[in-house]
Amino acid sequence: MTTRSINDNVVEIRKSKQYVGAFIASLGGFTLGVSLGWNSSAGEVFRNHLDATSTEIGVIGCILNAGAFAGAILAPFIVKWFTRPTAMFGTMPALVVGWTLICIAGQQAILLMIGRIICGVTSGVFCVLTPLYVAEVADKKIRGRLLSFFQVFINLGVMYAFVVAHMIGEQETVWKYSSICGIACLSIGLAKLLPESPFYYLSRNDEINAEKSLRWYRGNTSDIEHEVSEMKRLVRMTQPPKSSFELIKNLRVLRSFVACLGVVLGHQLSSVNVMIFYALTLFNTIGSGELTGSEQTLLVASVQILASLIATFFVDILGRRILLAVSTSFMGLFLILLGWFFSLRDGDPEYEEIYSWMSPAWIILFFGAFNIGLGPISWSLLGDVLPVEVRLPVAAGVVSFGWLVSLIATLTFDEMIIALGATKAMWLSAGICWLTTLFCAIVVKDSTGKSLIEVQEEHFGQESDRAIEET
Repeated sequence: MTTRSINDNVVEIRKSKQYVGAFIASLGGFTLGVSLGWNSSAGEVFRNHLDATSTEIGVIGCILNAGAFAGAILAPFIVKWFTRPTAMFGTMPALVVGWTLICIAGQQAILLMIGRIICGVTSGVFCVLTPLYVAEVADKKIRGRLLSFFQVFINLGVMYAFVVAHMIGEQETVWKYSSICGIACLSIGLAKLLPESPFYYLSRNDEINAEKSLRWYRGNTSDIEHEVSEMKRLVRMTQPPKSSFELIKNLRVLRSFVACLGVVLGHQLSSVNVMIFYALTLFNTIGSGELTGSEQTLLVASVQILASLIATFFVDILGRRILLAVSTSFMGLFLILLGWFFSLRDGDPEYEEIYSWMSPAWIILFFGAFNIGLGPISWSLLGDVLPVEVRLPVAAGVVSFGWLVSLIATLTFDEMIIALGATKAMWLSAGICWLTTLFCAIVVKDSTGKSLIEVQEEHFGQESDRAIEET
């Protein structure tokens, strides 16, 4: 009984440290969520009180995407000089500058834009580094769950921004609101407490620090020899690195690239980010039943958090492919229903009063469906489904392309609504969601319950005589 109790404690220790590491590394998602949610209320203030044109309001909202695009591109260059935790911690001064510019901007749109770009750059860095870092420190049994934390923290950041906006209320200036949002983002300073991953150290022939890192995450009493051995095999697969042409010839490698890209595209083209950017304006415009627009944003944010927490529980049980299929299928269904309501309302305005609950209900369920699968998994795929030789640059490329698509989608959303009408625009987004369902069912491979070395060997067929020496 004593032995069992001791072993149970050891297991609990190794899991608790991994949860702490994933929690801290995912705080970058919180800063991204705050930046996303900030625009919902601030955009309304710009529209109603400040001397800002509709173009300036639109640019202030979506220029965060441009910054995230740049940050994702910069991430591989940053980690050439710094460890991932140091790079995460190093984004804090940039965030201070970005939020300071936003706070002092007043009615100067150019300062708001610069501040938003800087905040976007730091978010783009985290979107690349967090999944890679968490995948390298997590045990295979809970890796999917820990990778899902990033989306949970994005939702917590959105909720924080919505709650602050609801409590402060609409003002003629946004400096107080922005300062409270900016201060919360300084929580990323905790990244300084994290050790670099053992794989990172082994790739630099630093076995002593690799073992220290692994013991920090597994506990001093854990047997780490097997994991160190596996990581050494993984490192040897990248030395010497294969040429880009040789990797591309491997159809399984190409499939992993396409899978990540397709899921990220489905994420960005589903209109989720646009709805978050302009949530308050959206609910004030289309109605929100018995609730005010501000109260509706809080309800949406709460549903997002709940759904993403459910996803962290089920991802290592059901697997990513099933959750992706369920998520995108229901996203398409709720967008179809939302478009159907718009068509009823356009045909007979009385429907808006009779069925006032419909638009908020379908939007809330849409966000819930998004966060049960597509939201968290679009980030977590970057951590462990790409070949280790090119994981960092490819992940950076996929993330930057996703944010570029999001930027274009946000800038053209109004034109799409005008050209197609609200009903057809929602149905177009629904079609994209269902195409994503089909894509995921065919292309995405599940890595649930597999170590990184198992993913590398089974998914990409990469083995070597040198690796076999360790068995």
